[in-house]
Amino acid sequence: MATLLEIPLRDADAAAIMGLKSKYPDATLRIESANGLHSGDMDEAQFWAIIELLDWEKSASADIMRPAVEGLSTFSRPDICRFYDLLNEKLYALDGRRFAEHLGSNRYAPKEEDKHFSVDDFLYSRCGVVANGQAFFEEVLQHPERIPKEFTFEPLLSLPDEAWELKTGQDDLDYFPETWYETFSNAEGWPGVRTIKERILDPRPLA
Repeated sequence: MATLLEIPLRDADAAAIMGLKSKYPDATLRIESANGLHSGDMDEAQFWAIIELLDWEKSASADIMRPAVEGLSTFSRPDICRFYDLLNEKLYALDGRRFAEHLGSNRYAPKEEDKHFSVDDFLYSRCGVVANGQAFFEEVLQHPERIPKEFTFEPLLSLPDEAWELKTGQDDLDYFPETWYETFSNAEGWPGVRTIKERILDPRPLA
């Protein structure tokens, strides 16, 4: 019968490993992660595994974020930047009128007089979709009407910066993804509405 030993990896210092090698010289070391993270490069699976670390049993944003920040900080610096790329790509995919029209109090309704549309709140709503995981993200992509009406999660935007600081001890993540997550960046999602880049060149109202 095989003997299974379980100890937290954080407790497996050199002395502990040497003790196990002495007691079980023919044993095989197996490392199992409950959160799906692995030692390879950042990819789609790793991105969503990091997102799944968000602890929704907590109430404070910092506590919700902490496991994901710590998880991402274990990756290399290029991988943290790649995570930032993937985050931008997901938020960009949700940047469109078909989603914004289904929000609650911040819905996009340009024909309604005095109806203000907050581009920041829409961005934070999109963060809320991504923060709820891959299955929900893909569901909302297919069914825009299922986007949460009032739920936002702005702290998700700081995840790469916080992981970078935890890893390096410096708050200088000087990286700019090619894809913009800002509202009105996705031209295909906003037919007839000028993009952020167009507005920079011609600073008239966006819509």
